[in-house]
Amino acid sequence: MLLVGALVKIFRVLDFSSPRLVNGTPRQLAWIRIVVCLTALIYTLMEDLPAIASMPTGMRNDDQFFHVLNSLPSYSTLLSSPYLLATLQWTTAVLLFSGLIGFLTRPTLFLGSLGFFLMQAILRHYTYQYHSGLVLIYLVLVITWTPCAATWSIDSWLNHQKPQPGRQSVGFSIYACFAVMAVVYVLSGLSKLRGSGLDWFRGDNIELKLVQDALSPIFFDYKWKATIWLVQHHAPGYVFAIIGTVGLIVELGYVTVLFSRTAQIIIPIAALGVHVGILVFQHILFPDLLMLQLIFLNVDWVTNFCGRHFRTGDRAASAQVRNDIPPRPLSYLPAVATALMVAIFFVAWVWSVEYYPLSSWRMYSYAQRKGPLHYLKVIATLENGRSIVIPTRDFSPTWLPNGRDILVRVFRTTRHSEKFDAFLSFYVQRRNRNLMFGSPITRMEIQIWRWNYLVDPNDPRFGWAIGVYPYDVPSRPSPSR
Repeated sequence: MLLVGALVKIFRVLDFSSPRLVNGTPRQLAWIRIVVCLTALIYTLMEDLPAIASMPTGMRNDDQFFHVLNSLPSYSTLLSSPYLLATLQWTTAVLLFSGLIGFLTRPTLFLGSLGFFLMQAILRHYTYQYHSGLVLIYLVLVITWTPCAATWSIDSWLNHQKPQPGRQSVGFSIYACFAVMAVVYVLSGLSKLRGSGLDWFRGDNIELKLVQDALSPIFFDYKWKATIWLVQHHAPGYVFAIIGTVGLIVELGYVTVLFSRTAQIIIPIAALGVHVGILVFQHILFPDLLMLQLIFLNVDWVTNFCGRHFRTGDRAASAQVRNDIPPRPLSYLPAVATALMVAIFFVAWVWSVEYYPLSSWRMYSYAQRKGPLHYLKVIATLENGRSIVIPTRDFSPTWLPNGRDILVRVFRTTRHSEKFDAFLSFYVQRRNRNLMFGSPITRMEIQIWRWNYLVDPNDPRFGWAIGVYPYDVPSRPSPSR
């Protein structure tokens, strides 16, 4: 409560209408609404939510928040019906699109945020508490309660007489969105220092993490991999140390966007570079964090630049002129709500809470020593006699997280698992239905490999198999074209 009280007092003292803190204009807030809704809409449409209905019931999680969902009387019916799941997905998409264009903005954003929240919970129900999309959930919920439809919206176009919101209210709404981004990045950086201390900066620690991800790529599974190339060319440890240090500096330095307009330009660009580096070296994509850096774009500068050539007639521009009027003090409700949000984030970090949608953001937080590593490989035998390697991410029921977190569960048991065989059967039926690999799958092997890249970094096979889980397809329905 002390943290909440201190934050409320600070928020009440600060002048959020001043351009020294944020670009607190209706257009900037409307731009944040557009970016957040567009990103959430992409996340909503890119998933095949109805396919979840075919997943084995035994694959569902039953801990923490998912236990609450399982106890709801109609939730099991929802998960078992592709039509209900499709209805949820498309209803959420329509609501988010309405929020994007600013039509009935407050109710559509509220309902769209609830639908998006439930969709993301369902996707994690069969996988794990992955982090991609969590920041988006927070921002959709926050933007719902802001005056983000004051301009660049159908609502403002239909109701020209509606008065503009106060500059203090608009500026604080923008600041609250920036605070969500800043706190999440800072907690990610603090988790690394908390879990590893100075050992996190060791080159061999970073090297092992990068190599392990490169061997089980989620995206861009090219034959040439930047991390493997560095290892095979005996890159010195300081190269990997620099890669890790730059990322940590950006995470911890993200807090400066709350105090500096200059940082609001530099830090998002640096974060974009870090996420591109994560994609290149680790083959991990965070579409939300890439797109959400755009909320810091000064749209008033852009619109003013374009206004030299095109007259837009944007009535929000006139709202910026009356800077001689003293801003009204910030009310307690938004100040207390934002302070509580920030405090909850820090409490979750302190107590290492992983309870959807809260997280302590412990990504790659623990130091590891350079040495042999293990990874998964899936070999499928086709009906035409050909053998292929299937990427582990292809097994995930969701588009973003890595399927290796599902497949690795099989090696935690000492015998065949009916639940896991049902999951593989679901996967084979789905891929054989459209002849994804040109010929039906008749047999699969989930293999765990060991590679001592310290001894033999140029091994073309990247190690050898030390464990196998075989699965023979019991029956194959005739594939339909």
